[in-house]
Amino acid sequence: MVNPAYRLMIGMIVLLSGVGFRTAQAQYSPAMGQPGAQGNPYATASYGGGHKGGMVYEPAPEYYASPDQYASEYYAPDYYGTSNSGTVMQVLPEDRGWAYDHPWDGFFKNLAENSWLRVEYMLVKSPPGNQLIGAPIPSGNDPRLPYTTADFDGFGTLSTKEVDLSSIGTQGTNGLRGTFGIDFESGTVEAIFFGTQSDVSSVSYGQADLLGPNFGQTDLITINTLLDGQIGIAGRNFNEKFAVNYRSQAWGAESNYVVNTDRLFFKTIYGAGGFQMRPLFGFRYLKIAEDMNITGDFEELNTTPAVPLFTTTIESSTNNKLYVPQAGIRMEFVHPWFTISAEPKVGFGVNHYKGSVLTDQFLGPTDPTHLTQISQTRFSPTFEFGVNARFHLNQWFTFNVGYNFLWANQIARPGTIVYYNSSTVSNVSLQAQDSLDSYKLHGLVLGGEIRWP
Repeated sequence: MVNPAYRLMIGMIVLLSGVGFRTAQAQYSPAMGQPGAQGNPYATASYGGGHKGGMVYEPAPEYYASPDQYASEYYAPDYYGTSNSGTVMQVLPEDRGWAYDHPWDGFFKNLAENSWLRVEYMLVKSPPGNQLIGAPIPSGNDPRLPYTTADFDGFGTLSTKEVDLSSIGTQGTNGLRGTFGIDFESGTVEAIFFGTQSDVSSVSYGQADLLGPNFGQTDLITINTLLDGQIGIAGRNFNEKFAVNYRSQAWGAESNYVVNTDRLFFKTIYGAGGFQMRPLFGFRYLKIAEDMNITGDFEELNTTPAVPLFTTTIESSTNNKLYVPQAGIRMEFVHPWFTISAEPKVGFGVNHYKGSVLTDQFLGPTDPTHLTQISQTRFSPTFEFGVNARFHLNQWFTFNVGYNFLWANQIARPGTIVYYNSSTVSNVSLQAQDSLDSYKLHGLVLGGEIRWP
């Protein structure tokens, strides 16, 4: 009979031997610090039809993000096997719009960053000057001053004068000017547009003004005319009322290229800016439209035969279109806080103009309506000079104040195209003539400039 103590000792040896064997077969991952067992008697199950081999990524353009930035649902560590199946995986970026990463995207971005817009209010005037409404008088004196004329019985007892346009267009009108520019390394491209409101002004004489030199100004207002092209005593008198209404409007557009010279004549104490001169050249289109309307009433009931009240009308209108290549120079003193500039421009182009003169009852109540017209194309020079002071309030906004003067020659104007002549061989009294004058538009400009941040 076996001793029970031996039986207990043998059972403990067998139990410990079995536990040690099973412990030697356990699998540990590398993260646990234990190597996997070699010669495992328990074969692992094989996987078929699933993901095989490591993933191979094709080189992508520089502007594509790395795979780490864009997680893919197909990306996984290579723990399913080591065979290479040839699968190619490319991670694409998010869709950021058409041409977002195209070279054109950078081009348009640079254009926007180097663009600027200037908008300015204009208070300008373009007076016609002291043009005379009528022809010279035989005495050679200034017909704007009162002089004696014959009454209805042929005696020199009445006082009269002619009217001029010196009081027309002196108040000015509103306008707007816009400038859009793009800065390049070699220069600046600028597109400019301006327009003015219709400047309407008038001069008039009523019955209180035509009560004679003792109670009013004169007895009459007269439009003298030549007689068959010669200075004589002819024309039309008005003893009830007389008025002149004048309207003027201008607008235009131009495009200029301002060259960067990169030449600073001296530096400021801040080490930036200085005085610079930049040539420019471009093209201008300018349109000038004006019209003049003259009305006068006459009545004389104390003569035989009596002359009932009738109204004389004269309408003169002009339209000028100028096409002008131009060149100039921009002189600037540039400071970090402000910029002062002066810019003269000279142009030589052509002016295509039209004009018309309409009269109704000029010679008397039975004189019908007459209309004459002109249309020509002539050489027309222009000159423009502007001075500006711009204050840089911050990096993207600049306040601007300045003065601008524009002059154009060979311009048809309503007061100059009227040929004041009475003909003994033609029933047409006043006619349109090819007579040109100069035009001046000048005034204050005030506005601001915005640069894209």
